Amino acid sequence: MRSIELLLIAGTIGAALVSCAPAYRAQLDAAASGGIVWPGSPEKPRIKYLWSLSNVAAGPSGERNTDYLDIIAGGGANDPQTADTLLRPQGIYVDEKRYYIADPGAARLTVIDRKTMDVLQIAEAGGGESLSYPRGVAADSSGTIYLSDSELKKVMAYRPDGKFLLDFEGGFLRPEGLAIDRGRGVLYVVDTDAHTVYIYGTDGKRRGAIGRRGEGPGEFYYPTYAAVDKDGNVYVTDFLNFRVQKFSPDGKFLNAIGRLGDSYDTLDKPKGVAVDTEGHIYIVDGAGNTVKIFDQEGRLLLFFGEKGERYGDFYLPAGIFIDDSNVIYVADMLNRRIQAFQFLGGS
Repeated sequence: MRSIELLLIAGTIGAALVSCAPAYRAQLDAAASGGIVWPGSPEKPRIKYLWSLSNVAAGPSGERNTDYLDIIAGGGANDPQTADTLLRPQGIYVDEKRYYIADPGAARLTVIDRKTMDVLQIAEAGGGESLSYPRGVAADSSGTIYLSDSELKKVMAYRPDGKFLLDFEGGFLRPEGLAIDRGRGVLYVVDTDAHTVYIYGTDGKRRGAIGRRGEGPGEFYYPTYAAVDKDGNVYVTDFLNFRVQKFSPDGKFLNAIGRLGDSYDTLDKPKGVAVDTEGHIYIVDGAGNTVKIFDQEGRLLLFFGEKGERYGDFYLPAGIFIDDSNVIYVADMLNRRIQAFQFLGGS
């Protein structure tokens, strides 16, 4: 009888805890918003710091969740998928309604409503599997979400509510970055170990490929991230060739930007790439803990950030995304946060 009573009590307490659990929301930290700019005085500012995001499980008071409920359920510190903060964010995509953050440290995709800041966590990979190392993320105009997992060697599609839809056809060796051309309904998948960028329809059907292993124009040596500009041109981070290559929408090589070196206008560990509405190319240099901005001819225009933990600093940054309002989002991986900046215009 005693054991039955304990089970009933435990069940009652558990039900009460679940019914009283707060609806978790993400919380932006805008304490330094507008107070940090690049370049500094007396130059005209071109980049302005906006906010950072780390907390993805705030209660109604805005305080961080203590993980108490998760610990009871066997999660908390023992289960990164229940962590109340970002752990190792690498992929970032933003549309009109949501922030999408691929977090391999937490083995999950975090989706945040930009209006309400409500959080949707996706950990399913289909077929009874859980996500292992999600890297790239994108979404189409209908809200369908696309996610790569480099350890599972899969690219997957999900409904807007997070329900698994399908696996992309064709084999992958290590799919990482994703980039979408919404207008054409085309998704580019960077397969790092295949030294190739695959071209897909949003139905998961393979349409073609760009590149092979090598050092020449249109060839790759461990590519990682990709971006699409407003004209449909594709930019691919060619990691161990220390450059970013630009291709036309049909995959024709156009030019390359960057080279190995230790001067400001060279690249050491190029990672994420993005393009603003004026055609400037932003490349995350992970080794330098900075973002470098180039023009279309490959001339360095500006760089921002340095190694550190303060607002506007970086610690091994990875992915980057720029929205239609020229807000720049950087996955600041080892600082466990996303940071947002505003491009203020000008060459």
